[in-house]
Amino acid sequence: MKISNTVTAVLISLGLLLSGCMTVAQMSSLGTPANYAKSPVLDTRPQWKTAILPPSAASISSLVDEAGLNDYAGMALLRTGRFTVVDRSVVDQLLDEQEFSYSGVVDQATAVQLGKLMGAEAVMTIAIGSIVHDSFWSDEPAQRDATLHVKIISVETSEVLYSSMGGGSSFEGADDALRVALEVSLMGLSQ
Repeated sequence: MKISNTVTAVLISLGLLLSGCMTVAQMSSLGTPANYAKSPVLDTRPQWKTAILPPSAASISSLVDEAGLNDYAGMALLRTGRFTVVDRSVVDQLLDEQEFSYSGVVDQATAVQLGKLMGAEAVMTIAIGSIVHDSFWSDEPAQRDATLHVKIISVETSEVLYSSMGGGSSFEGADDALRVALEVSLMGLSQ
């Protein structure tokens, strides 16, 4: 059976990523595909002032450091060079003033409204899909697979500028698996 060079490179890269010997950035440089869609409007500005709203999750939020994931998302956006980020303390204060719960900001219209109140040009939402332990790794109790969905929405037009699904796996627990999933979901911003 003959395997193409691309498939071989992806499989080797995935193995190195899972073993901790390769970063997501190195993996993406090999051309690993990401599940994303990007609006041409995203490229109309050199930078977007973006507010990152707290992650939303149906029932798994007690397993996750939401503030840590939010801060990591800000760092990941800043690394692209295409976004500036509204400080999380400003976002937290506004959410408190508006009496929104951390897990309740998933509606696109509400996200846009909050972005306008913060003076942002765009908002980023993170919806955590799942965090599960793969039974194959029964001898690794901290192993987790995670999925999430990221959207970046224009505050001015309510248009979705970027939408992506990301998945990640880690032997370091749920938070690390979510960071990997976030990195994967943001790969399309650098392409």
